[in-house]
Amino acid sequence: MRRKYILAVGMLVIATCGFLQVDAQRFSSRGLTFRNPETDWIDSVMSTLTLEQRVAQLMVVRVPLNLTDKQLRAFSEEVNGYGVGGVCFFAGTAERQVPMTRRLQKDASVPLLVCIDGEWGLGMRLKDLFSFPKNAAFGQLRPDADSIVYRMGEEIGRQCREMGIHVNFAPVVDINSNPKNPVIGTRSFGTDRERVAQLGIMYALGQQSQNVLATAKHFPGHGDTDKDSHLELPVINHTAAYIDSVDTYPFRRLIQAGVGGVMVAHLQVKALDPERPSSLSPRIVGGLLRQKLGFEGLVVTDGLDMKGVTNTYGEGQGELAALIAGNDILLLPPDVPKAIEVIKTAAEKNDSIRSLVDYHCRRVLKAKYTYVRPYVKDDIRVPGKEHEQVCKDIVTDLNINIDNRIDSIVNSAIAAKAMPGCQVLVMHRGRVVLDRCYGSLSYGDSAAPVTKETLYDLASLTKVTATTLAVMKLVDQNKVGLNDKLSRHLPYLKGTDKERITVKQVLSHCAGLKAYDALWQQTSNRDSILLLIAGSKLNPDNSYVYSDFGFMLLADMVEHISGQSLDTFMAENFYEPMGLLSTTFQPLDNNFIPSDIAPTEQDSLRGLIRGVVHDPNAAAMGGVSGHAGLFSNAREVALLMQMLLNGGQLDGERYLREKTVKTFTSRHFERQGNRRALGFDKQLFNPSKNGQVCAEASQNSYGHTGFTGTMLWVDPDVDLIYVFLSNRVHPSASPNKLAQMNIRTDIQSCIYNDICK
Repeated sequence: MRRKYILAVGMLVIATCGFLQVDAQRFSSRGLTFRNPETDWIDSVMSTLTLEQRVAQLMVVRVPLNLTDKQLRAFSEEVNGYGVGGVCFFAGTAERQVPMTRRLQKDASVPLLVCIDGEWGLGMRLKDLFSFPKNAAFGQLRPDADSIVYRMGEEIGRQCREMGIHVNFAPVVDINSNPKNPVIGTRSFGTDRERVAQLGIMYALGQQSQNVLATAKHFPGHGDTDKDSHLELPVINHTAAYIDSVDTYPFRRLIQAGVGGVMVAHLQVKALDPERPSSLSPRIVGGLLRQKLGFEGLVVTDGLDMKGVTNTYGEGQGELAALIAGNDILLLPPDVPKAIEVIKTAAEKNDSIRSLVDYHCRRVLKAKYTYVRPYVKDDIRVPGKEHEQVCKDIVTDLNINIDNRIDSIVNSAIAAKAMPGCQVLVMHRGRVVLDRCYGSLSYGDSAAPVTKETLYDLASLTKVTATTLAVMKLVDQNKVGLNDKLSRHLPYLKGTDKERITVKQVLSHCAGLKAYDALWQQTSNRDSILLLIAGSKLNPDNSYVYSDFGFMLLADMVEHISGQSLDTFMAENFYEPMGLLSTTFQPLDNNFIPSDIAPTEQDSLRGLIRGVVHDPNAAAMGGVSGHAGLFSNAREVALLMQMLLNGGQLDGERYLREKTVKTFTSRHFERQGNRRALGFDKQLFNPSKNGQVCAEASQNSYGHTGFTGTMLWVDPDVDLIYVFLSNRVHPSASPNKLAQMNIRTDIQSCIYNDICK
């Protein structure tokens, strides 16, 4: 009775906690016994395997090239006959490999571990798939762009998974410390142990996110050799201390990060084992890798058909030594029957070797349970064309991020005191591919550095990041028409020479309005400034004249129609719903402090301008105006533009109609020689290297520049957004070296060259 009570309580606790799911078959006669599905599966497979088949499970064999269907059937029968654990493809095409993999798996009594050696993508082995640049190219990335390597590993893993590949023998995490190395070189991420480790982690974790085993190689470090282990046994003469602190450092880091596999090289490491190659050394595999570094994953030998082993160990002796050393996978044995025979004979004579066979066989089956068994029913297929575009995008992002021309252009501008610092951000195909901060907020050794959170005075970018968007919204709401007379919404224009100008004309800077006037010298009252604009003299024709006045009037139109000031209207309709917490007018009144904000001019009347709008007319209007006054950072400006590039949507939310976006970003007065769209600037009709936008930008592109040293540009033809923010007016607005040196457009030109090449 007491035992039934205890059992019932135990069942109640388990059911309530929800930690375990058990059924009646999982109870022993003495109470609860938890059954591990993984262990159950391994036990069940082990019970079906003979000693010879358990030995064979440790082996991964090379798939011969150019097999006919008849030869493939024979090879599959041979593999299954021995009970080999896995196969490795080294060349051919994906079109051919896919049916071969299907056949091999179909015939296998125990699912095969399918492997490939695709360090820089499957195209390294399969000529109809994509090849990434080698690791050395990715090694040039700055730390803030390491995610590109993760994305590469992720995409390689995704393609492996679709093709039924479970293990990729990558990444290489050897440190390229010997320029005479004939076998590593550009396969390495570089010469710095920290960067090699970090980029190796990114690659491995990206690949393993697709449940494809990554294999760090070549342990304990193949970087400082001058011989090729495919041909002979390289010698490592480093001290044990050096090996510990340098050569094995990347492996230690990857092990800590959770890499699933490690490949052991064929090296003569005298300080660790003067007698045996590293791949066959119990001191190096069992002692250093397993015990000291604590690696619990799958240990794979480098190819046992390489002369670094076969020159000394033949007739199956290399495979036996590798097993005794502590390896799980015996990769590419040159003579499979002989290797099986030698290990089987040794196991029959020696119980400890028999135990090793069983131990490592279980470890191989454990890997199969994780990486193979869940996918045995999945369709194996050639990766589709969409994968090629993903790969190309990754390479594009790589090219932009390793192009040191951008750094050189910016650094030359800072050195010439064209600006103290800046933010540069690029989005391509909806992803941030470049996001860098340069220099400081001001000049001097104690100046604070620019950060991604630094707010900049956007100056005339306000015209498109606030006023134009607000008018677009009102058009969407059918509260204003582009052909409306502006005086319909601003009664104080009636009876003036501006009574008949249209909203469309004002947006395109062809309403005849004056470009600018120092209205702040006459009044500091917002309404008075607007009346001064209303009373200003209109130009005699409607030719293109870039005008601040028109956007000051448009902002007032927004307020008259909506009943909200421009800043409130934009916050409620765009900035707050989009999560743009750093995009604001009057930042000092909205919980920002001066140190958050890049200073602008040291003015004789206003002192150092910081946190209030630089433009004096906008300042006289209280800091909220249609032509200037907005503050933000590069990321949030880019998100506003991404919404437009998406046709008015962002993150599943619609802010504007697609038709409205297209209307506003198109020209309407082209026949009159006006390049402008509605609010937005456009490419010159005849692009020039010295134009306001680089010559490579398409005619469909649009954007704007700002007096304080800002620029945004969007190009739908290449799905590109470019944002440049600086405070070039600090401490003085003249001379304008930023424009004279063509800094913004030269950077933009580099970006186009990286994306379009």
